[in-house]
Parts: sequence; structure tokens; C-alpha cells
Amino acid sequence: MAEFEPDEIAKLQAVGTSLAGRIAIGAGTAALFRRSVGRLWPDVVTADDSAFRLAVDGYLVHDGKFRLGEGDQAKSIATVFRADPMAFLAGIDNGCCNIVGQDDARKITVIANDPTGCQPLYIHVGRDAIAFANDLPGLMAIAPRLERDPLGCAELYWFGYQIGNRTIFRDVFRTPPDAVLTIDWRDGSIATETWARPADPVPPGDPSEVGAELIAAMRTACHRLYSPERRYGIKLSGGMDSRLIAGSWQDPGLNAFTYTAPHTIEGRITGRLARALAIPLDVVTVDGDFFSTLHAPIFRKHAIAEFFHQALTPRMQERNIDCALDGIAGDVLFGGLALKRKGGFGATLRNVFGIAGPAPTDISDEAAAEIIFSQIRVPDANLPALSADAMQAIDALKTDALADIAREFPNCEPGRPFDRRYIRFAIRNRMRRDVALQGAICRPEVETIYPFLDRDVQAVAARISSAQAVGKRFYRRLYREQLPRIAGVPLDDSLLPARAPNAVHVFARILRYGLETSSFRASLLLKANLRFGRVNAVQWPRWIAFDRDFIAGIRGFMAQSASFDAARFDAAIEAVRRGKPVSGTRIMLTASFLGLDQIFGESAA
Repeated sequence: MAEFEPDEIAKLQAVGTSLAGRIAIGAGTAALFRRSVGRLWPDVVTADDSAFRLAVDGYLVHDGKFRLGEGDQAKSIATVFRADPMAFLAGIDNGCCNIVGQDDARKITVIANDPTGCQPLYIHVGRDAIAFANDLPGLMAIAPRLERDPLGCAELYWFGYQIGNRTIFRDVFRTPPDAVLTIDWRDGSIATETWARPADPVPPGDPSEVGAELIAAMRTACHRLYSPERRYGIKLSGGMDSRLIAGSWQDPGLNAFTYTAPHTIEGRITGRLARALAIPLDVVTVDGDFFSTLHAPIFRKHAIAEFFHQALTPRMQERNIDCALDGIAGDVLFGGLALKRKGGFGATLRNVFGIAGPAPTDISDEAAAEIIFSQIRVPDANLPALSADAMQAIDALKTDALADIAREFPNCEPGRPFDRRYIRFAIRNRMRRDVALQGAICRPEVETIYPFLDRDVQAVAARISSAQAVGKRFYRRLYREQLPRIAGVPLDDSLLPARAPNAVHVFARILRYGLETSSFRASLLLKANLRFGRVNAVQWPRWIAFDRDFIAGIRGFMAQSASFDAARFDAAIEAVRRGKPVSGTRIMLTASFLGLDQIFGESAA
């Protein structure tokens, strides 16, 4: 069978899958399903000879223009892609998309992923058919029964994502970044060609000159994403990344949206920033059992529960927003996030004072894997919620996870210093998963777009040294020198305006951390959730310690797994209420791992 049956189409529509396909190996036929999402690329594009069908899921800027997928423009894109997919990839300036071409004449399917691989397809290779979809429910609707990949599940528990192209399923992989897959319908063979731009080493530049170049590149990136036919919003916060986009956006009609816990300082900072930018701001307050309303409903689509962005979608719909600007990847490219290190008093001091650590260039893949594993693993000692059998099964896979990292590391700018390679590792792995999810959960109503993925913006990032980026010092200088209109608005990490000297920011960050911590500890001591000193828009410690509805919702989700240890979880929560620290990311990753039983219908162990 090649074409989808009516019941399969009904299933794909019901679960909200936006792109899916199946190739009948040996039969010389293929099916293609496309559901209009985000008001971009609404339909499958058919070439003039009707022998070639093109589907684009996501967005792309090609040769400097934001391609909307309508009319003659779409047919032109189909013609260019059909002639030379690799050349087409070379013309993408910014994109978070999958491109699928079904060529009936040549009996092939060509699948291309955007240059950063931030919105991959899931592909299942079976004996008689190859199936693909943009989400897990879509793949499960058209493929045979999928089996659990224990290592992929363990990596979800440790990191929140799988390494490389691994997934939670056996025989299912993600499309690799910046690649073209050509699938032959006759024998099911898959040829993979990876296209990479030349990455000549660029020496670091003067911070002021690089800052001016970055603003120019960001303004170009924003304008490339603009179309007068679409309405735009921005996911705004009190941090560094989204304010760079908002401060660089020069086209009319921008609206801002933010989510925040009640009574937070960051929420007030975001309001000040919106007023300084003279853009309207919609605020969505998050509290109560938001896990059950925001996270659990989208868990099955990508097997992870980690994001608040869908809380903004109803407000964006009310404002008729077509495209939402998102600042993801900025903290890795410019903010020094990838330079922070865990482990030891020295690493803590460097993080506090914004000092770059050693950056060797001759590190082996195996040594790099050990370092990266230690950095990206989310601690679980303070939240023991899994049974002994489940934990033993996870721990037994550490060697295999290290091997996954060691295989992925050679793809990350070989020959460069470790810190630059670590940045590329984060973009190829953590950012790939985060971007895919942040965009997916706002669809089909709103298409999320990412100025930091622009090729020129990333080229400027290569000119910023570790010493300049660490501790967000480059970011502060950028606002101080290049964006004076918003330089007076406080930053959420120090509660000081960017124009203050960097050394003052360093000590203000310590005081800011002390304010948040002392307020929370006072709340625990008094057994009352005090309003004073709530800095972060996301208040994980307070939600976990005080919001009984939130804990009840996430506990109920976890308890559906046979591997959930209720007694250990309840004891851990009580320990948090007595002052023991816990990571909000940890509780969500634990929920994701235990939630896999709902997908597979079996014990996580």
C-alpha cells in the first residue's frame, strides 16, 4: 500500500501531524500527507508536469527572501529544489524546516533538513516500507509497532534529549542537520549527502567593532523574516536574547508576549522593556496545575515535557499573530552559556565572576565525551522518584551514552578550541531539540521563527572570543554601546541596567542570587510563599515547595508508570519544603522518562 487510507489520514489529522509520508519499497509508489500549519506553505506544491510534489514544513529564508509558499513563488522553489537540492540548501539564509520532494518520474523521495537541523523529521526504516513524520503520534499512526530504544530513553532522563540522530525508538532516526537524504523507492536504499559551509577560522575581533557588526547582522536577519502580509509577535523576557531581537527589529506592527509566575521582578523588567521599545505587551501568568494544562497535552508529540511557550498561543491567536520571534540560541552564541562548567570550587568561582576556563584544542573524542557528559547531565540525587530497577537499567547504559557523544563530537568544528566545539555540540543537540519543540508546540496556530539561526548572525558569533562572551560581558557591552534606547532597562541576571560597569554587574549578580535565595528560604521558614524577592519569571523552587496543585498534577502524571516510586518522590518533595535544593529541569525530565510508559504501554524499566 502506498497512498494513505482514509482512516490513516483521519488519524494524522486528529493528532495534529503536519507532515508525513510513506514509501512502499519495491512498489515504486509513495504517499505524502501535508496539513496546513502556521499560515506558511499551506499546501503541497505540484510541479507543472505533475510528476514532482514538494512539501515544506516550517519556514525558510532563501536568497534573502522570506518564502511564504504561495502561488508562482512556491512553484519556482519546487523547480529549483528539484534541479539541485544541495544548491538549494546553500541558498538558505535562515530556516527551521523540513523539505520533502516526491519525484514520481525518478522514483525517489528527497528529504532535506535546514542548515541547523532544528526541526528534524522522525524516519522509520522497515522491511517493506519507510515512513516519516514530524512528530511521534504521526509516525506511530503510519508505521508498524515501534519498540523502545533503552539508550535513547536513558539519554532523555539524563539530558532531556538524545545525542546525534538517536530517538526513543529502535529503527527510528532523526534527519541529520544540513543534509539531503535520497530514498530509492525500488530498493529502500537511503543515500545521505551532508552539505557544510566552509568554516575557515576567524580571529576574534574588537568587541566594539564586532558589536556593531552584530547589530547590523541582526537587523538584516529580522528584516529577512519580515513580510507585510503577516502579523508578528515576539516572545519577550527580561533576559538578553529576546531583547536583542526586539531592539533590532525595525519593521512596524510588532507585538510582545510574555509568561511569568506571579509577582516576579523579571515580569516587571519585561514590562519596562516593552515600554522602552514602545511595543504592546500581553502578560500570561502561570501558576496552579499548569503541568496538566500546558505540558502533559503535548508530551506525546515529542516525548518531553519542558516548555511554557504554548501558554502564549491563545493570546497570539487573539491578536491574529502569524509568526512569533523567539530568542533561542542567543545564550549559547553570545551569552557564554556553553562556557559555564560544573564541578569543583574553581569552576563555581569562574562561573560567578565570569572567567573563561581552559580551552584545549587537542582533546580526544573520548575525553571530550567525559567532559560533556558531566556538564549536560541533570543531577537527580535530590529527586529520587524512580524504582531501583529503573535506575539500575539507566546507569548500566552510561558507557553507551559516552560512545554516542564521542561519535557526535567529530561533527563539531574539528580543530577549533574545545569551548567553540562545545557551542556547536549544544546547537547540534540541545538546541535542535529545544527549537523543534518550541516551534512545534505553538503550531498550527503560530509559526515560531528564529533570528539567531540566521547564517550572518552565526558568522558574527565566530568572531567573539570566550574571554569576551563569558559571564554575558559581551552582551552587556553590546547594549551599552549599540542599543542606548534600551540600555537603561535592567537585566534580569543582575537587576542593573546594561550601562553599569561590568565589574558592578558581577557583584550585583551575587546579590541578586542572594535576594532570590534568602526570600525563598524565608518563605520556607515561615511556611508562607512571600512575594518579596521573587526575581525569575519561572519559579521552580516555589512551585515545587508551595504549589500543591502543581505537585498533584505532576505526581499524577508520573504515577501512571510502574517505575514510579511514590514514597521516594513524596519524601523528596518534603525535603524541598525543608530547604533541600532541586532542579525544575530535573522534575520535568523525570516526568518525561516515566511518561514513556504511556507511549509504549510498558514499564520504563
